[in-house]
Amino acid sequence: MNTTATETRPGPAPLPAPAAPAASSTRTFLPEVQALRALAVLLVVANHLRPDLMPGGYVGVDVFFVISGFLITGHMVKEVRATGRLRLGHFWANRARRILPASLLAILAVVVTAPFVLPLAELRTLGRQALGSIFYVQNWILAADSVDYSASENAATPFQHFWSLAVEEQFYLLWPLVVTLAALAATRIARRRGSAPLAACLTVAFALVIIPSFVWSVVLVGQGDPSAYFVTTTRLWELGVGGVLAVLLRYTDRLRLPRALLALAGLGAIAWSAFALTAASPFPGANALLPVLGTAAVIAAGRTSGVGSLSWLVDLRPVQWVGNVSYSLYLWHFPVAIYFVAWAGRHANKFEVIALLAVMFALSWASYNWVEQPFRKAAWARKSDARALVAALVAMLLVAGSASVFWIKPATQEQEWDQGAAAVEQARAAGNDRFGAGATRDGSYAPFITDQPAILPNPGAADKPLWLVDSKDCDQDRPEDDTAMCEYGHPDSQTVIAVVGDSHARMFAQPIIQAAETNGWKVVTFLRNSCPFSFTPRTIPGADDCVAANERTLEKITRLQPDAVVSAYYEGSEFQADGEGRHGRTGLAAAYDALAGTGARVFAMKDTPLPREDVFACVGSHYSDPGACAVPRAEAFAGRGLTEEAAEAAAADVTVVDLTDRFCDETTCPAVLGGVSVYADLNHISDVYGPTLAPDFARVLAPVAGS
Repeated sequence: MNTTATETRPGPAPLPAPAAPAASSTRTFLPEVQALRALAVLLVVANHLRPDLMPGGYVGVDVFFVISGFLITGHMVKEVRATGRLRLGHFWANRARRILPASLLAILAVVVTAPFVLPLAELRTLGRQALGSIFYVQNWILAADSVDYSASENAATPFQHFWSLAVEEQFYLLWPLVVTLAALAATRIARRRGSAPLAACLTVAFALVIIPSFVWSVVLVGQGDPSAYFVTTTRLWELGVGGVLAVLLRYTDRLRLPRALLALAGLGAIAWSAFALTAASPFPGANALLPVLGTAAVIAAGRTSGVGSLSWLVDLRPVQWVGNVSYSLYLWHFPVAIYFVAWAGRHANKFEVIALLAVMFALSWASYNWVEQPFRKAAWARKSDARALVAALVAMLLVAGSASVFWIKPATQEQEWDQGAAAVEQARAAGNDRFGAGATRDGSYAPFITDQPAILPNPGAADKPLWLVDSKDCDQDRPEDDTAMCEYGHPDSQTVIAVVGDSHARMFAQPIIQAAETNGWKVVTFLRNSCPFSFTPRTIPGADDCVAANERTLEKITRLQPDAVVSAYYEGSEFQADGEGRHGRTGLAAAYDALAGTGARVFAMKDTPLPREDVFACVGSHYSDPGACAVPRAEAFAGRGLTEEAAEAAAADVTVVDLTDRFCDETTCPAVLGGVSVYADLNHISDVYGPTLAPDFARVLAPVAGS
């Protein structure tokens, strides 16, 4: 993504009896590689502008990885063959001259503009990602967020695409060391045998990185770990494939037809991946083989001619131009796309796509001609590698300092919002009966309970704890086929309420516990994130463990003999096929019957409505009028109804608990009610709003207790 196809620097001291030169050094210009760059960046841009039309366009990044590994390895191997060593400082200084000026400018442009374009609620996340982009650790930040329950649904930021650049820069730190060690091994062998098996040593060294990385990629993706997409360890093999190609490939003018067919096959593999893969496809893992090997095939085919050759397309000036500016285009396209979505609230239509492409190409042209090329060729930076590296570090620190705006502006606004949240807290303490869900009981559905607009918790708060049932021993993701059993309320009570299910059961557990404390009941929870109490597995990795855990939970509930069992789960869950009707209905119905078989009365919770995807940003932007952030009632419950269908299919008498009126009026579902933010994330209610449902659970469960 950020290497050149022409940069070479031979040195003065060759290895004894060097082998044939690397493929990338036998031709000074590789138009087919430039064309691949053009294809790669256009795939990524298309995916980000219209993911519905190019769902797998993200494989353009994998194409870039192979190209980068190929070109950069070729440069290093050429120097080693010529001098017997690799000048690490010179290599890293070249990378700094090539990479940093344009990337730091793009980052600085976002720093300056984002506070005026993006919602205040996103700025703190933006600051963290700005630093991650500046210091090329963005992929690890995104990997951590992807497995963080409260951060996994964060909105995309104008810095998110820097994850792939971070992978490459980390590769550029590791790969020269691998090449250096391989060169040292080749030199020692040469001293003993009189020949320098550099290619063999490099191939072995590269294989020691590629094979474990690919295996780890397959394993991590197979486990359903979302961090697998971002972490360097699952991506090294892709760059390494390009490295092996640089070492072993020898160009030839013969075999014209086979090489042309090889190039066409490689191009077809890339195209198939771009259209057939989707955001839901497990990736990278084995699915990345096709675009990676397809790219390698196009590079290996080299300059083709004759029947089946695409040289006429490769040589087109627009294609080569896009290849030249591909790095700058990659840098600038994503902020433009994100800014448009922030402004319009949707992806661009076909006419808007044309306008956005014009903006992206204009910025790329300016960046390439006025920043990339001048800095790469600047005499003052090329005269001294140390000077270039020091200048790079200073520039990075200065841009990092400017990113402080992402903390300063939110902190200033949040001081005011904190005062409002404190006012709401005082109103709650004073017994305001319209607090939270109380605003729905009088039919007002009022957003505020104070004289001035005020919301609890502060909508700009960095952390939004999900629920008050916070014991890790009672709700953790347990790897074994067991679910923790925890007790709350009055331990000696004759009325026992069991609560079973996933994280949505957990969010309902707190108001149930509060109702129990008020009414003298005992509550026993069986909570396991992402595991509905069903005998049909979900379509996620590890779902079979959930079913096994549910069977053991049923044994515990049978021994417990509760008066009632409340079962809740996320109705957005997708289940495996289990009979007629909607997937999951049979398994849920069987679970309800099994719970009823313990002698308990079964209550099945209808799930809560879903907010709009930008709910937190919207509330921050419409603090004084959060009604603008409500969603239509029908839209908030789109695709729901499985709970009611399963309850009807069950043989036992199952009571469906429908608290929709505590979230929605006749037409809409607000994001703020009674001075409280309803949501903690995109499918859970907040730990402040949840407890205000306690009176409703007291009413629903009272008949079981004989109250």
